[in-house]
Amino acid sequence: MIKHLLGLFRKTSPWYEKYFIWLVAGAAVVAMAISLGIGLMQSVWFDEAYSILLAKQPVAELIQLTSVDTHPPFYYLLLKVWAGLFGWSEPALRLLSVVAMGGALMVGALFVKRWFGVKAALTTLPFLVLAPFLLRYGFEIRMYALASLIGVTATYVLAVAVDAKNNTRQWWLYAAYAGLVALGMFTLYYMVLLFAAHVVWLVWLAVYRKESIWKQRWWLAYAGSIILFLPWLPTFLKQMTNGALAPISQQLTVDNMAGIVSFWFLYQPSWQLNGILSLLILAVIITVTYIFIRARKVVTAKQKPWYMLLVSYTAVPILMITLISLVRPMYVERYLAHVLLGFGLLLGVAVWLLMAKQAERARLLGFGLLAVLFLGLSQLVGSGNYNFQRLQHPQVKQAASIIDCTQGTVLAADPYVATELSYYMPNCDIHFYSETADLRGGYAPFANSALRTGDPAKDFAGKKQLTYVYYDKAELALPSSLHLVEDISFGPLHVSTFSAE
Repeated sequence: MIKHLLGLFRKTSPWYEKYFIWLVAGAAVVAMAISLGIGLMQSVWFDEAYSILLAKQPVAELIQLTSVDTHPPFYYLLLKVWAGLFGWSEPALRLLSVVAMGGALMVGALFVKRWFGVKAALTTLPFLVLAPFLLRYGFEIRMYALASLIGVTATYVLAVAVDAKNNTRQWWLYAAYAGLVALGMFTLYYMVLLFAAHVVWLVWLAVYRKESIWKQRWWLAYAGSIILFLPWLPTFLKQMTNGALAPISQQLTVDNMAGIVSFWFLYQPSWQLNGILSLLILAVIITVTYIFIRARKVVTAKQKPWYMLLVSYTAVPILMITLISLVRPMYVERYLAHVLLGFGLLLGVAVWLLMAKQAERARLLGFGLLAVLFLGLSQLVGSGNYNFQRLQHPQVKQAASIIDCTQGTVLAADPYVATELSYYMPNCDIHFYSETADLRGGYAPFANSALRTGDPAKDFAGKKQLTYVYYDKAELALPSSLHLVEDISFGPLHVSTFSAE
């Protein structure tokens, strides 16, 4: 009896296995708290204000406005439902993305646990919880965190489906995968990069297992996803040629590839790094490359398919953007947010694999990378939601707080500024300047608006007071009867008060 009891005791699972799900949930809560805390220190900027503006529209109008923009409608519809339940406050709106980010982290950890074990999953968690890039787009009132959750869930379901032994269960899993692929495409078109990575991996897996590529059941899953997306396909094709895409895309050059690493670890583009940080990122690139090469050599035959899935998850989308950029630039760092989650999973798994062969060295390298991530987290706290395309730190919240629309007319320099002000001044009539009334893309909500002015000097003649809000330089001609009383700047954003008295 005593020997039996001792045997049971020896077979008891280690504490970290027994409490694994609680450890993962705790890590997700920590990441969510950090992300939300940083997010609440930021001002809503144009893209986020546009999301809110669309979500406030009736469903039919929301879908119509989406159809003339560059993104699909699912996120905006979900945000509408979410705000209907939890309100339109900034914490509530940011919380949707924060919850999606936390969910993505948990699903990623479960993926690693299933295919590499509990220790591998726990090793991976810090590389996600401390990643400033993941945390940054965790609080954004946009679709990127949701796309990450859909993408990693689709990856998990696909892996389970491929490995399923029961035919009926496999068919149900492929059906679920088809639904997730369609849902991903209704959320963010750049999700196609991840799904293409899945196809590349599936073809490789068929060859690796010496199976016929054309007899694979997953082809039917993709056919199903296409059928589910067909109702939106004509709209999608129009969106690709409507000219609504903002001219912010870049080629994915070698410099920008290095920038992907600097964004993940420090949330800074490569051109913003000083000499010391440049050397630090160079050391990180060398370290990560070494870890990946060594891990590839020690991965077991049983682990190899799932390791290669993570490699494909990360590498194929980046390679595709690089090739497409030779013809048409399409790289913007936030469009890779749903892909770089895979990089964090791959990095954590690679460090764990290396620990099996070179424990001390792997721990040293792993802790070094975590130290860089911690540095990046501190930099994220300082930079917040800095816009690297416009080179601006959004401060419209502060600007709106000093504007009293009951004391006169508010004039935004363009629809961009009007969109940003719309969230913080929902009960105010915000006039804006635009040469044309036929506005499209992100400005479509203001098309043919009665608040548009094409000639402020004429339209506002006789006004006693006018508040003019603009970025950088005041370029509009105002009535000569008005003179500048006060100009307050918030970085490049100016709030200028004019009076006729």
